[in-house]
Amino acid sequence: MFLSFVKYISGYLKVQVTGYAPERFLNLCSNHNILMWNLHRIPDGYEFFISVKGFRELKPFLKKTKTKVRIVERLGLPFQMFRYRKRKLYFGGVLIFFGFLFLLSRYIWNIEIIGNTSVTDSAMITYLTSQGCGFGSRKAGIDCSALEEQIRMDYSNIIWTSAQISGTKLTIQIKENLVTNETTEEEDDDTPQDIVADKDAKIEHIITRNGVPQVSAGDEVKKGDLLVSGRIDILDDAGTVINYQYTKSDADIYGYTSYTYSDRFPLTYEKKEPTGNSTKRYGVELAGKRIQVPWIKPDYASSDKSTDYRQLNLFSDFYLPITLCVDTYTEYKTSKVKYTKSEAENEAKKHLEAYLKKFIEKDIQILEKNVIIDINEEYCSCSGVIQTCEKIGKSVRTEQLSVPADEGQNTDELE
Repeated sequence: MFLSFVKYISGYLKVQVTGYAPERFLNLCSNHNILMWNLHRIPDGYEFFISVKGFRELKPFLKKTKTKVRIVERLGLPFQMFRYRKRKLYFGGVLIFFGFLFLLSRYIWNIEIIGNTSVTDSAMITYLTSQGCGFGSRKAGIDCSALEEQIRMDYSNIIWTSAQISGTKLTIQIKENLVTNETTEEEDDDTPQDIVADKDAKIEHIITRNGVPQVSAGDEVKKGDLLVSGRIDILDDAGTVINYQYTKSDADIYGYTSYTYSDRFPLTYEKKEPTGNSTKRYGVELAGKRIQVPWIKPDYASSDKSTDYRQLNLFSDFYLPITLCVDTYTEYKTSKVKYTKSEAENEAKKHLEAYLKKFIEKDIQILEKNVIIDINEEYCSCSGVIQTCEKIGKSVRTEQLSVPADEGQNTDELE
């Protein structure tokens, strides 16, 4: 597309070569790197396209091969301008058009976000807008290096970022820290911390790397119970506490847990049945404002709407602030349908599978499912208990105690 645009701006010719040795003429042009395109055979020679500059270099080859060249058509902007040289409005329109394109080329009209998972595209675009780097922002006012640094400062989970402007497009590439950290900000420093139960559980196993374990396998704990202490007692020979040491507890604690499951839905529901009728409405968005054609919406009692967007661009990265919109309305009718017993059971199982999928996503092991399905005339009800095994515990600040008064004087000697 870009090459075609350059040819149009420079102007080119459609010519025919006839005579004694047109093949030799073509070989001489090829040896001297004269560009020709769309070459094809005609009854007494060849026809092709050539640039104006290339055409001026053909004279010695024509004389040497005793061939003749005839201009069939003059194409491109220079010839159009000459053809309409007396039409001032035409030239004025052309100048305004290219001036408008030049003006648009100085702004950002498309933003691409690459590599984001936890930060959505819409959230990042909103952030960029707040930094003066959104849609319609001047390219000259965007410092890519400063923007990269600002993104890393404002998003703690982003460890690397790159900002690049190409044409009218701003590309943001990021890499996120995928390690999930569900603990508090205090865990990033050396503040003494305990680990307490964040739910009721029966300890399956515990591996302590730092701190003093307060439970062992088989113990039942309640939410809030101390699992690993960050306070270490310093004892004398008589077993009396004379001082305390504090540390940041670190342990892997797994426990058996249970979740109560409950679900209920009516047996009668409304089913959508497409009628086969659909209507499209076309529109254009310009600078955030939408023009719709036709104006009247389709006269459907019930319909689903889907919209396709396509932003116009002249080249790969030269986007315009113009977006074509196509709204598709698909008509449907609704009818009341009642589940059969087997259909209701299958639907209940789907609900249960969707519920259990959340456990799998959180890396919770499902040990047992005790769920009962009950169906009456109006509703399908499910209830039961899900037995699981999962990692438990959360970090909290360790309460620091004062050194016992009687033995405080011996602290330095023991240390």
